[in-house]
Amino acid sequence: MQTTNLIDRLARDLRPTPQHPVWQGLGVALLIGSVVALSVAWVSFGLRKDFTSALLTFSLWMKWLYAIGVSAAAFSLCARLARPEGAPGALPLILGVPPFLVLVAIALIELAGIPEGERRGLWLGQTALTCPWIIAALAIPIFVAALSALRRLAPTRQRLGGFSAGCLAGGVAAALYALHCNESAVTFVVSWYTAGILLPGLVGMLIGPRVLRW
Repeated sequence: MQTTNLIDRLARDLRPTPQHPVWQGLGVALLIGSVVALSVAWVSFGLRKDFTSALLTFSLWMKWLYAIGVSAAAFSLCARLARPEGAPGALPLILGVPPFLVLVAIALIELAGIPEGERRGLWLGQTALTCPWIIAALAIPIFVAALSALRRLAPTRQRLGGFSAGCLAGGVAAALYALHCNESAVTFVVSWYTAGILLPGLVGMLIGPRVLRW
C-alpha cells in the first residue's frame, strides 16, 4: 500500500473536533453534578422558610456572589489544567481572591462593631459544626462529575487538578446550600463556607494523582 493511499484511508473517517471540547466537557459535567446536588438539597432541606424576603437581603446575595466567584475561579483553573501543557495562569486568582479578601475585610469591620464577648457567637453562628460538612456532602456528585470530565482529558498537574475540581464542587455546593442556610454574618460565611469549599478541594488534592492518572 502506498503512503498516500494509507493517509487517504486514515483521513477518510475524520470528524471535526469540537471548538471548545474542554469547556464543553467540564460544563456538561458541572451541569449534571449540579442537578443531582440540587435534587439532594431540595429533598433534604428545601428552601429556607423566609426565602422570598431573604432575596431582598445582603446576606443571601453575599453568599451567592462569594460562592459563584470561587466556582468561576475553580472552573477556570480546571479548564487550564485539563491539557498536558496547561498552566494555572493569573485568571483563577483574579476571579477567586478578590471576593475572599472583600469578605475578610467586611468580616473584620463586622467583628470590630460588636462587643468582644459576642464575637465568638457571631463567628460560630448556630450551624458552624454542620455547615462545612453539609457543603462537602452536597459537593460529592459535582466532584465526581468534574473528576470524570478531567479524567477524559489529559491533565498532567494531577494534584492541582484534583484540588481545582474539589473547589469547583465545593463552590457550587455552597451556592446551593445558601438556599437553605439562614446564617447572615459575613464572619460566619467567610469562615465556614470557605471550610466547606476547601474540604473537597483537599480531598481532590490527595486523590488527584491516582484518579486523574492517564
